[in-house]
This record gives sequence, C-alpha cells and structure tokens, in this order.
Amino acid sequence: MAIRINLLAEAKTAEELRRKDPVKRALLVGAMLVVLVLFWSSTLQFKIIVSKSELKGLETKWTSIEKSYQQAVENNRKVIEAEGKLAALEQLRTNRFLWGTTLNAFQQTLSGVDDVQVVRLRTEQAYAQTEELKAKAADGRVTSKASLATEKINLTIEAVDASPQPGSRVNRFKEAITSVPYFQNNLQKTNGVLLTSLSAPNLGPLSASPYVMFTLQCFFPEKVR
Repeated sequence: MAIRINLLAEAKTAEELRRKDPVKRALLVGAMLVVLVLFWSSTLQFKIIVSKSELKGLETKWTSIEKSYQQAVENNRKVIEAEGKLAALEQLRTNRFLWGTTLNAFQQTLSGVDDVQVVRLRTEQAYAQTEELKAKAADGRVTSKASLATEKINLTIEAVDASPQPGSRVNRFKEAITSVPYFQNNLQKTNGVLLTSLSAPNLGPLSASPYVMFTLQCFFPEKVR
C-alpha cells in the first residue's frame, strides 16, 4: 500500500487561515465603505454645483424680469396719471363756469325794481389746490392720488337805493335775484345771497336825493375739479 505525503498541505492551510482573517475582512469592508462614501460625497458635490448653477441662472433671469416689471409698473402709473389729468381737463372743459350766462341772468334782476342802481359788479373765481399725494406700498409699488382743485365762485354787487325811503328796496332787490330761475338753480341753497354792507342815508354825486349804498354777495356751491 502506497503512502502519499502532501508537502503543500501546511502552506494551503496557512493561506486559508489568512483568507479567513477577520482583520483583513474588516479592512476590506472599511475600504469599500470609504469608496462608497467618497462616491456619495462626489455625487452630492456635483448636485450642489449643478444646483448653484441653476440658482444663479434663475437669479439672473429674475433680475432681468424684475427690471421689466418695475418699468411696466412705472409706465402703468404714468398712463393712469395722464388719463386722470385728461379726464380732469375734459371735465373742466364740459363743466366750466360760464360768466356770460350768469351776467345775462343778472340783467333780469333789475326788472320791476325801481330806484335801485348798480354801480359796481365784481366777479371772483378762485381755486384752492391740494398737492398730489404719493405713497409707497409694501411691495414697492408707488401709488399716487392726483391733485385736486376746489373751485370757489361768487358775485359781488354794489348798488345804490335812492327810493323815497332809502334802504327800503334792498330786500326787494335781494328777492329779485333769488327769484330768477338761473340763480335759483345755481346758487347755494343756504345763504346764496347775503347782504354784507349797508350805509347810512347820505347825499352825494350818485343821486340828487338821499340814498344808501349796499353790497350783496351771491355764492355759488364749491366744486372739486
């Protein structure tokens, strides 16, 4: 019976032990983990770079859009302001006060009133203007409120009452003014005609007989334009 001796058995056994060495396996697993972490880190860094690039592109796009938006808002504000001014001018043109109509109506006030002579007629048409108001909203938009003008109109009549009883025709002349349809419709409903002055009877160049001088003021309603 032949006897076989394997001279490499010990070497194989030692190799197998080395292969089964837990330290080596742990190092191998650790190396694999390191590789995986490096790969994940590289992937994450790449994503960050791509995201930053996209963000920069979006910011650039937003900046260009924001400029256009602000310009559009400013243009719209100017358009609204111009339209408001045009509307105000149109309103002023179509609703302006006509002194010719007023003076024509005034001629009717002397009808039927004897011994009263108008010596002076003064008209006044004034405008009290409020400044344009601008306000900035939270979103940066600027809003404005157009300036307005309050129209104040009155008619001052200086006259002489030379009736046999000086001063007795004053109230009659005042009532004659308020009875004219034009003044009824256009003067203030309260205190539309006021007696603002009345002199004592005197003699002078205006009349050969005693007379009084008096002043009436006619007030038209204030209008905002």
